[in-house]
Amino acid sequence: MSTPILTVVIPTLNEAGTIACCLGSIGADRGVEVVVSDGGSTDGTVEAIRTNGRARLVDGPAGRGQQLRRGAEAAIAPRLLFLHADCRLPGGWLPAVVEALEDPRTALACFRLATEPTEAGASRLRRVWLRLLDLRSLGLAMPYGDQGFAMRREVYEETGGFPAIPLMEDLVMARACRRLGRIRRIPLVVRTGSRRFDDHGLRSRAMTATFPLLFRAGVPAERLAHWYGVAR
Repeated sequence: MSTPILTVVIPTLNEAGTIACCLGSIGADRGVEVVVSDGGSTDGTVEAIRTNGRARLVDGPAGRGQQLRRGAEAAIAPRLLFLHADCRLPGGWLPAVVEALEDPRTALACFRLATEPTEAGASRLRRVWLRLLDLRSLGLAMPYGDQGFAMRREVYEETGGFPAIPLMEDLVMARACRRLGRIRRIPLVVRTGSRRFDDHGLRSRAMTATFPLLFRAGVPAERLAHWYGVAR
């Protein structure tokens, strides 16, 4: 097989319920390499990845920042797309990403986001509330990792890569990329589930809104991760 044009890097930690759909959304284009960076899953995630047969698996200690670093180190393509395991890519994602990254002014490309309720038959109010949370993906603020981060290999290396921290690695990367060029929002929608808002919705929303501010103010990522729980 010739060198792929793009590598999708996916960090996993106990994602048996989501990884198959994530891998399925990538498609079967032979120009796309898939690297899954696992952090020690114990729930059948690794078995699901091997059964799927779409991805190359690398493993090591848990922590999203260092898992993303390991995945990038294993990737061989000149373009990288970092994707969360509970996200599903839209149709037509590959040509859209390639086109966005062909512009040398673009340092980072990302998608719009739609959060869908986990439970069947969710109320209209619940759906509207989740949609309001996604408005951030349309604005000028820094994008979050669940929007998918696409960049050229040389940009990734110039930023120094994802920091080996358990949380806020996406904010650090987005800020580094903005110093190098523009952030382009691709007009396609990545879909994710609402699991982080299901049990403690208000608490999770408050953390989503305040943690970037606290991190910028100097609160260590390790302390934020302790408050947040497991980041996947």
